[in-house]
Amino acid sequence: MMIAPTTSNGYLLRDLAKAALNAIVTNQNQLNALNVFPVPDGDTGTNMGRTMRAIAADMEANATEHVPTTAEAMARAALLGARGNSGLIMAQLFRGIRDSLREVEEINPTNFANGLSIAAELAYGAVPNPVEGTMLTVIREAAGAASQSAADDAHIHDVLDAAATQALDTTKRTPEMLEVLKEAGVVDAGGFGLTIMLMGMSQYLRGEGDGSIHVAAPGIENLVGESGVVVDASSLEIAEEEAWGYCTNIAIEGTALDIPHLLKEFDRIGRSPVIAGDETIAKIHVHMEDPGEAVSLAVQNGAVTLEVSIQNMDAQTAEWAENRRTDAASAEQPTDPVEIAVVAVVAGKGMANYYRQAGMGACFIVEGGDTLNPSVQDLLEAVNAAPSDQVILLPNNKNIVGAAEQASELSEKSTAVIPTRSMQEGVAAMGAFDPDADLEENTEEMADMLEGLHVGSVFRASRDATMGGVHVNQGQFMVLVDGETVAASDDELDMLIAGVNSVMHHGALVAVYIGEEIDPDAARHAETRLTRELHHYNRVDIQFVRGDQPHYAYLFAVE
Repeated sequence: MMIAPTTSNGYLLRDLAKAALNAIVTNQNQLNALNVFPVPDGDTGTNMGRTMRAIAADMEANATEHVPTTAEAMARAALLGARGNSGLIMAQLFRGIRDSLREVEEINPTNFANGLSIAAELAYGAVPNPVEGTMLTVIREAAGAASQSAADDAHIHDVLDAAATQALDTTKRTPEMLEVLKEAGVVDAGGFGLTIMLMGMSQYLRGEGDGSIHVAAPGIENLVGESGVVVDASSLEIAEEEAWGYCTNIAIEGTALDIPHLLKEFDRIGRSPVIAGDETIAKIHVHMEDPGEAVSLAVQNGAVTLEVSIQNMDAQTAEWAENRRTDAASAEQPTDPVEIAVVAVVAGKGMANYYRQAGMGACFIVEGGDTLNPSVQDLLEAVNAAPSDQVILLPNNKNIVGAAEQASELSEKSTAVIPTRSMQEGVAAMGAFDPDADLEENTEEMADMLEGLHVGSVFRASRDATMGGVHVNQGQFMVLVDGETVAASDDELDMLIAGVNSVMHHGALVAVYIGEEIDPDAARHAETRLTRELHHYNRVDIQFVRGDQPHYAYLFAVE
């Protein structure tokens, strides 16, 4: 058996961060499998791992014996390294610990439990409309259990044991509190992530390991399909990426920042704001139709900082990414100078070629998308490599919009982000690209192309699920249109037809992108049958394109 740690100074925080990282990495695939939709389009576990890796790496470099200094560094690293709304909420854990350790010489059960309680209060205060059945509930009830343990004169590892045990119990109950989780048959992913972090830290403090504890997610045996990995479609109202506007992330610094006031102001001008920080630094996440308005409001309240934490992906993801990038890397990227370059995140050789043709030599491809979200660094390098001082960024995935915005802020080039949430939206935007127009005009025209556009996808379900009243069995095909479940069956072509019919109208343009799993004969049959099914609509133009995209049998757009 390992010997329990005896240090209670700042280095203990470093070691706890490392243990939490080990716990996340060990359970990463399970976290990725906890999705409301059984869709291969996200990576909750991967993103949580990257966030914790940022914190652990910062602690390795900046931890000292001095508790307040190390706690301050940890809280800042958590804030700047957070990804998405749930990441910002998770950052409150480290901020709460920091606030409780401001003037102490050593960490003890009382001040650590107090830090969890402060974290719970901060987490609820970070969102305008807290929802129970989410990681908010988990952190609140875990903090209550920790405080009770500390009051009983327990050891600090007893405090963490109590918090972890309660967190797991609360996570199991999240489907009882949130109907969307109950219908999908899953527990809250963010809550489970917080639970395994606490369990990993507890294991380390008991001297029983380095935090690499495997925890069976409640109901996980019913969730994991053949691949074992799917991606969080975000069940939380507080953490979801709405199909609306720009996902805007801003960090500001000052001397007297008022977080409640900021939250109220950003809630007034945008949607789903989450603001984490204190009187000296705040990180703001808000959905905006006009991100410039958010930036203007931020500047009125503090100095916008470009400081971010960028970490390389883990070895497994890096290897997968390298394999997926082979075709894109071998294709010729534009090198001749152009007035405006377009950087697009694309998956599939056919889709990449289609984008290049639409961009008339000005489109620079970043290979990525579902299950592989490029980092800010990946996007920034692409923007810097693009042969122009003016760049338009097409993230083409709801999970990449935030990274694109951060890359835009970091780049010294004039960069505009059009918040495309799918490759189909990106194609529509490229249809308005005019190499002779200026950056502002192109940005406006390309963004306008997204209005009235309906997009859908046909894919195999990674697990049994019931969504929107539609039941799908693992291995069956299902079709989503504009984020809503339309139908499920054993036939991918039936699903394509059902999805297109759900949004068809006279005078429509239908574009269908054929996935890598569909052979040429099946594709020709699909085109013939879809044309026959839509013959009664007037002025319909149907176009089939070999996209070779992974994960999806068909992608389609109707405009």
